[in-house]
Amino acid sequence: MNGVQTAIALHDTVTQEVSLKASWNVDPALEEVMKANFHINPLVPSVWYTDIDEPFSTIGCLGEHEFKNCYFYRHVVAPFNIGDSALCLLAKSVRQFGSLSIQRLRDQPAFTPEELAVLRLLAPHIRRAVMIADLLDARALERNMLTATLDLMNAGVILTDEVGRIAFANQAAQRWLDDGSALRRRGDQISAADAACADDLNRAITDAASGTTIDIPRSGIVVPLKGETSRDLAAWVLPLDGGLRRELGAGFASRCAVFIRELGNASPFPAELFVRRFGITPAECRVMVLLVQGMTLAEAADTLGISLPTAKTHIARLFDKTGTNRQADLVRLAMSAMAPTAAS
Repeated sequence: MNGVQTAIALHDTVTQEVSLKASWNVDPALEEVMKANFHINPLVPSVWYTDIDEPFSTIGCLGEHEFKNCYFYRHVVAPFNIGDSALCLLAKSVRQFGSLSIQRLRDQPAFTPEELAVLRLLAPHIRRAVMIADLLDARALERNMLTATLDLMNAGVILTDEVGRIAFANQAAQRWLDDGSALRRRGDQISAADAACADDLNRAITDAASGTTIDIPRSGIVVPLKGETSRDLAAWVLPLDGGLRRELGAGFASRCAVFIRELGNASPFPAELFVRRFGITPAECRVMVLLVQGMTLAEAADTLGISLPTAKTHIARLFDKTGTNRQADLVRLAMSAMAPTAAS
């Protein structure tokens, strides 16, 4: 990949902590300043739009002009002569993600699509090696995923096979199926009223049935289900592998557990669902993340290296998409996803 340094790291988007699990040629001083500025790293929101094993690059996501004008580049990586980075997600849960990153020097060219294609071929093998070595503490990630899901046990629970045939539905889930405005049966299979949501749900179930908690899902851990009225739902999809299948799925031909919850504006939910539910773009998301951290719009624009009018355009679109009309209301809504109270 013609890089000058590389690292495998675990990132926590709630505590804003970064832990390098393995690295080569990383300057300890650069490591410390990157950890200290993780909260303003403009590449982090891209994780919510990216699948496991799918490589991406800083300049590819942000554009060269925006990247080289942002605070993170000017004050964090450029002083160490670092330029473009290529990343690949190795694991992802509700609040954490593990990644492989490769950096180049400032005077080297940006990573090309052809070079990222090479990393795409290597990514599954690297991920398996990392998981076998347990560099990212797979058990902790799995517990994190399971705990976040079990918190929803007062919501609907549906057990399905690998193609979404319903083997079991609890009473809460049955009510949503009977209501049919967002979640419904199609024959003996679980589906969604909205066609695009139905495709996402089917894909998540298929991926979960063929993987493990560490691998799922290539389409995302959670699927928003748009209601025909204002009652939107979210579906969390988990594989019933190993002990989970024996315990939770005993007696049923089950491969997946689907947890259903209604979404309300005051209801906390993961950042990845937030951006998908409201159709927020990566550029808009980068502005919103900094506003949630308490920055003014002008400070966010300066940090991201964009003009204030551009930032105002982003926030106007965020108002329109989220149904808010004041920055305080937008931040309050986003806080439920970006800064959940259950951080421990």
